[in-house]
Amino acid sequence: MNTDKFYITAALPYANENPHIGHAILFLYTDVMARYQRMLGKDVYFVTGTDEHGQKMFRSAKEHGLPVEDYCSEKSAVFQNLADQWNITNDDFIRTTENRHIEAAQKFWLAAVESGDIYKKKYTGLYCVGCEAYKTEKDLVGGKCPDHQKEPEVLEEENYFFRLSKYQEPLELLYEQQPEFVYPQNRYNEMHNILKNGLEDISVSRSTDKLTWGVPVPNDPTQVMYVWFDALTNYITALGYGSTNDTLFNKYWPADAHVVGKEINRFHSLLWPAMLMSAGLELPKMIAAHGWITIDGQKMSKSVGNVIDPLKMSSDYPIDAVRYFFMRELPFDSDGDYSEDKFIARYNGDLANGIGNLTNRIVVMIEKYCAGTVPEVKNIDHEMIDYLKEKIWPAYEENMAKFRFDKALESVWAFITHCDQKISDVQPWAMAKDGKTDEVNDLLYHLAESLRQIAVMIWPIMPEAAERILGQLGVDAGEEFAKPLSTLKNWVELTVGKKISEPEILFPRL
Repeated sequence: MNTDKFYITAALPYANENPHIGHAILFLYTDVMARYQRMLGKDVYFVTGTDEHGQKMFRSAKEHGLPVEDYCSEKSAVFQNLADQWNITNDDFIRTTENRHIEAAQKFWLAAVESGDIYKKKYTGLYCVGCEAYKTEKDLVGGKCPDHQKEPEVLEEENYFFRLSKYQEPLELLYEQQPEFVYPQNRYNEMHNILKNGLEDISVSRSTDKLTWGVPVPNDPTQVMYVWFDALTNYITALGYGSTNDTLFNKYWPADAHVVGKEINRFHSLLWPAMLMSAGLELPKMIAAHGWITIDGQKMSKSVGNVIDPLKMSSDYPIDAVRYFFMRELPFDSDGDYSEDKFIARYNGDLANGIGNLTNRIVVMIEKYCAGTVPEVKNIDHEMIDYLKEKIWPAYEENMAKFRFDKALESVWAFITHCDQKISDVQPWAMAKDGKTDEVNDLLYHLAESLRQIAVMIWPIMPEAAERILGQLGVDAGEEFAKPLSTLKNWVELTVGKKISEPEILFPRL
């Protein structure tokens, strides 16, 4: 196993409608972890895409008066644009309507058939089109799907079934031996409780009498694959599984983390590992399930009219400010809330008055007191360096590794506050007035190097701001981030003698 690789995926959004803020946050969580792992020196491969089959997609295309193929292409392009606008660094974007995915998904199906895990039978069930899933009576609240507030449809047809029940004991063993398989702990507990209640075989196909928009079942033109059995395989089909070009699959599989929303955790944490066991493939190391976002304390819904358009948000505000807000406000292990007031308060307080103001103060003072060149240092401030090395960096690294980007940023901002307080306490303008040149130089060197370290820490979340800070310090961001984190976090005189750039305002107040 290649320990220097890191394969991470963002669950494929279902592309029957335009993206909402939840889709952007899913991309963002995955992107921040991918960037952090690259900074650690890992060979990272990051995949996302769009899920485009199933009843919802077919009906949405019909409602819009478009051929379903055209509708899929149109919606998928919007999600690709979202990834671009939010500065998401995915290496591949797979669409489940691509031939490479369809052919590989069919080979996966045949592997499950070979294991004796797919059989055909007649079935009557309650089907929620919104979830693209069958429901039992106990799944419903007042006879309706709790997520979509609609009564499921009664479907009766002859379908193929997957022997999920066969993997009850193997999954119990997995959960017992690898409690980190589902992260965080509260999501693990939810899945473990479902598992304890027992798993039933599930329908994995639909009759073409009812639905034609799906991956054809091999050797049976009367059936198409159930959308989840098709879509989940994207994590391996994107790597070339089942094709002659399987270099990426051999290099990167198994995945180090599948990042998903908590509403689809069940499919990823119970069905997907059983499917992989059936096909004889290694399991991913982790299913990382994040919480939901509420808007002004309310659940986001079209009927309430509080759905946030992530593309509008990225056009209205600097994208780094948007990325910062959500990674600071939304704990990975629980739900978080957005309001415009909260966003503006974070922007003005943390960005304009915080990191933006600190950067400007340091650069302006270097320009004023050191002829625009980062000065040499004569006396090392061990207290400041020890605080960074012993308190800030350990907290930052521990939390970044656990998707707790909110806590990692908290530690960065503690250091920003520390630097601001240092300036207020020492008052370099007074020292300069008294002719204490060496003391001023010592302070401004330490502050410049502190600013470089802050830029390194914020880079996975706020890459543009980090690079602009380095540019003001005269540091080439491309060369800097080509170095591993083990080098970047060292307290070294990288900025000494550098000619700084003109000071610029990182985050003008809103």
